[in-house]
Amino acid sequence: MKSSYIHSPILFSFLLAAGCSPPHVETAQSEAPKSAHLAAMVNPFPDTFADPAVPLLQLPTSFRAKRTSTNISLGAGKSVDIFNVKGAGCIRHLWFVFAGDSQVNLKDLEIEVSVDGISEPQARMPFRSFFGVLLGFRDYHIDSAGLANFPNFTVTNDPLIPAKASPGWNCYLPIPFSKGCRITLHSKDGAAGASMVDWQQYAEGVSLTPLRFHAQRNIAMPAAPATPFQIAATEGTGFLAGYIMGWRQKDHSDMVFHNGGTLILIDGQTDPHAISGHNVEDDFGFSWGFNQYQTRWAGCPYRDNRGRNDQDGVFYRFFGPDPIPFRSSLLFTSNARPDDYEAVSYFYKTPGSQAPSVVSPNTWQAIGPFADGSTLDAFRQPEDALVGQLSLETLPDRVSHGKTQFPVRKLASKYGWLTLGNIFPSGHSVYVRTTLKSDTDRKAILRLVLDNWALVYLNGKQVAMLDHAEEMEMARVPISLKKGDNQLLIKTNNRMNRDRLLWAIHSAVE
Repeated sequence: MKSSYIHSPILFSFLLAAGCSPPHVETAQSEAPKSAHLAAMVNPFPDTFADPAVPLLQLPTSFRAKRTSTNISLGAGKSVDIFNVKGAGCIRHLWFVFAGDSQVNLKDLEIEVSVDGISEPQARMPFRSFFGVLLGFRDYHIDSAGLANFPNFTVTNDPLIPAKASPGWNCYLPIPFSKGCRITLHSKDGAAGASMVDWQQYAEGVSLTPLRFHAQRNIAMPAAPATPFQIAATEGTGFLAGYIMGWRQKDHSDMVFHNGGTLILIDGQTDPHAISGHNVEDDFGFSWGFNQYQTRWAGCPYRDNRGRNDQDGVFYRFFGPDPIPFRSSLLFTSNARPDDYEAVSYFYKTPGSQAPSVVSPNTWQAIGPFADGSTLDAFRQPEDALVGQLSLETLPDRVSHGKTQFPVRKLASKYGWLTLGNIFPSGHSVYVRTTLKSDTDRKAILRLVLDNWALVYLNGKQVAMLDHAEEMEMARVPISLKKGDNQLLIKTNNRMNRDRLLWAIHSAVE
């Protein structure tokens, strides 16, 4: 069999550098397999890879590794770009260090992240909050998939290093961009330090995920127990990558953990479903409170335990192995007590993606709680006088039933969701009512998503009885709307099931 050596000097050098013997080119019958083998050796990488911190994000493997370094000297009231690049790429690592005590010198420093020239930045918030140091607490060590902070606890005996030296601040959440990326620091009092941005530069025309990094901060000092504390709220298509949350206890009547946990309401406009928490420490994988353990995906980097009913802390949860996608909207809240709360959520979504419009009431009234029947038959026993009273066009501030007066609470819904668990105790029933408007007399479908039992009335007449005792389900109820205002009244309850104590209702008119 005739053969000859490859005559390409570039390929020959590549093979020698890789420790390979140069192959032979043989007959036409064996040429195709040899060429495929060589092609695999020249480009051994797949087209994309899963990001280690955010595995649902697939990023190109064809890139140039780059680093942009900046010496930061911010005057009072000034701003500085630490990264401003045109073209396509992805930031893989942010690192910062600053002079002096960060709790003092960085208290007014803000970080802003903008990609692809979109008018609204994808993130702008206090610098320390973005990196997971919340509620003004003293710097603490964080060791997670998304964030890593290294306070200088071990060098306080060095006379040249201040006892309160600023930490090394690190973020490993990827920030992809197709047209450009700009990261800016804003300061009222000034700041001095340095930064390094490790990033990947892609070729023009690269096939890049449409998902873009976003970070959102919410704070309540203190929170209102009747209003869920918002962790994240957004519309469009994307997924929740993680969040970090801190509390400072001010109400010492009970343990800070006893608030009922978190609630994630997903895709209210298209496919309403929910994830209900257990209790605050359970949602982060702990048990019987918090201890300062940290893992890649969940941990507690800070805890100040002054007693059973007097504790502060910070905890994080990154959803690498179990991301939470949304295709129209995401509403992420926590039940709250009159304590201080701060949370930063990190998510990815397609810019410009929006939720489709649905006809859903924005305001409700809630009356209760009433004693709940222990059986379905007891729950559905008619109380005609009460139903008739609650179906009137207007209600007074208080409703009398028997010898008891019940306040009429005004509630707002978001993305079609109405939540009740933060207001009323479990094991009870509540009536909620709203107005459905119609321009004509017409037939329609009332789409209801809820769990447990429900009696549904329209203009004082029962139109459905729903038994969703096992978990949250959807029902489509045929209704007849009259021209003008129609009073929708729902008797609902909250019992333990597969969704734990989820008490949320989604309604829309199809």
